[in-house]
Formats: sequence, C-alpha cells, structure tokens
Amino acid sequence: MTRTYAVVSNKGGAGKTTMATLIAGEYALAKQSILMIDADSRQNLAGWWKLCHKKGNVPANIEVAIAANQRAIEDVLRTYAQAFDVVIIDAPGVDSALQTTIIRSSNIVLSPVQPGIKEIEAAGQTIAEVNDVNDQLGLFVLHMNVRTRITLTGRSLEAYRYIRPFVAGLIEANYQTMLLDTELYERNVYREIQNGLGTLQMQEPTEPVRKARLEVKALVDEIELRRTGALAEIAA
Repeated sequence: MTRTYAVVSNKGGAGKTTMATLIAGEYALAKQSILMIDADSRQNLAGWWKLCHKKGNVPANIEVAIAANQRAIEDVLRTYAQAFDVVIIDAPGVDSALQTTIIRSSNIVLSPVQPGIKEIEAAGQTIAEVNDVNDQLGLFVLHMNVRTRITLTGRSLEAYRYIRPFVAGLIEANYQTMLLDTELYERNVYREIQNGLGTLQMQEPTEPVRKARLEVKALVDEIELRRTGALAEIAA
C-alpha cells in the first residue's frame, strides 16, 4: 500500500525541500518507487529536478510532479499515487489553505525544526493543524518533528534546548505529535545536492557524504520504526 509523507512547516526556509530529497533518496536506494510532489509555489523541488536532468544526474526510482493548488494535488494523488510505494509532498513554505488538503492526504506529516523561536512556533502551528484535521475528519495522521540544521555550537543555544520541552508540553496538553531522536546537522553536502547533483545517496562516498548518509538512514529508520509502532498501538 502506498505511504504518503508530507514535509510541512508554516515558515519559509525551514529546510523542507532538503528533507524531502534526503528521505526520498534513501527510500529509492531501497528499491522503492517514489513520487515527489512539489506543492510549493516557489518550486524549489521542481527546480532541483530540472537541474538534475540538465546535468545528467537523474535519480533512479524517483519521479517528480508539480501540483501547486488543491485540485492539482487531488488529481495527482488520485491518478498516480497508487503506482508508487512512497509519495513525498513538499508543502508550501507559508500558511496556506493547501495544507489542509496535504495533511488529510498523508499518513505522516514531518516538520523540520531549526533551533530558532520562529521555527519552533511554525512547528507548533503545524502540530495544531494536524490535530485539527484529525479531530474534524476522524483521521490518524501522525506528526513527527525533526530537528534540523543543527551545529555543535548551536546545541548550546537556548532555542535548541527549548525544542524538547516545547514538544513535551504539547503532548502533555493532548496534542498528538512526537520529537524524533535523529537530528540533521548543518552540512555542506545537503546544500550542494540542491544544485542538480541528484540525491545524497548518489554522491561519491567521501567522509562528509558517509557521515550524512548514516544520519539520513538513521532518520528514515526511525520514521519507519515510529510509524509501525503507532500502527501496532492503533491495532491494539
């Protein structure tokens, strides 16, 4: 059965497109067929895909579609989604009516959270939106927060230290969300692949790429572990 994951944040520049391409590459490496949907009017994902074709770095097992309005997203999902193992939606980078359509169409919503107050607030808004959709439509869309663009010095910042208690407070207030243990660090290789170099998993295994690969694999493994755990809990 097709699994649909959306990368959602109400703040532009949160790292959504980077996260989408990183996890897409990992699933594709496992021989799963991936449909990526660019639902952001800025079309960063589509731009990356165009550059990949131009430079001859087209990833295997991945296709990209553009769907920047509600009807287009619904049409793409209805027409093509079942032909793929995994659908990954790169959502708009600002609060948008499209987000409701994207959230209700997803099994998991992932929110990248950088160590900054505005980024944390944006994640909180997404958590509230996912919970509203679940309550209104009787769904069980999972929400996962992923700490991203972390630096060694940044881990001492007050904003970084605030992320965990912020999410814990929302969980205590009966919001359905979780904070993943895996973090994505600030890495040059993550920025470089956006210049049409394909996916992280296609890069020559230098030491920086090796470290990044381990990080992304750990993230995807945790996403799947949390997903299957949640499904088991529902079934029980």
